[in-house]
This record gives sequence, structure tokens and C-alpha cells, in this order.
Amino acid sequence: MKRSTQATPAHSEQDLITCRLIVISRYVDNIRTLSRLAERLGHLDLGTAMMEVARGMEGLSYDIATSETGTLVLRRAAKLIGTVDGVLATKARRATLH
Repeated sequence: MKRSTQATPAHSEQDLITCRLIVISRYVDNIRTLSRLAERLGHLDLGTAMMEVARGMEGLSYDIATSETGTLVLRRAAKLIGTVDGVLATKARRATLH
């Protein structure tokens, strides 16, 4: 007997939305963590801006998860997280060396 590997369209679309909501939740958590780290390192403007991004993503999470441009928003959020993480990691290392 051959098993069907395709899910029904309704289930796959709902699964995609659920997965995106999970990703958004994780991104929001990461952005908030980076915000607190930025503030501890003395970058208050960056910390405030990151917290605003986190609040915006959280407030628009369902719209991001269901819209056609949601993937683009998530890609840009991932890039933002990676960039800020790299900058803050460098700043944190320099702060511990001095």
C-alpha cells in the first residue's frame, strides 16, 4: 500500500501559519533578550528600538503569519537578530577585556 505524502491543503496552510507563529514568538523572545543586553552595555537607543520591534512583531504576529509578505518580514527579522547579536557580542567581549 502506498501512503500519500501530501497533506490536505487546509491542514498544510494551517500548519504553515502555526509554524510561522512559533517562529515569530521565538524571534520576539530573542529580540527582547538582545534589547536587554544592549541596554546593559549602554546602548539605550538600540535597546529601545529593539523593544519597539519586538512589540510590533508581537502585535502583528497573526498578520505576519498569514500574509504573503510574512516570509519577507521574518527574513528581515532574522537578519536583524543576527546583525545585532554579532555587534553586541563584540561589544560584550570588549567590555569584559577592559
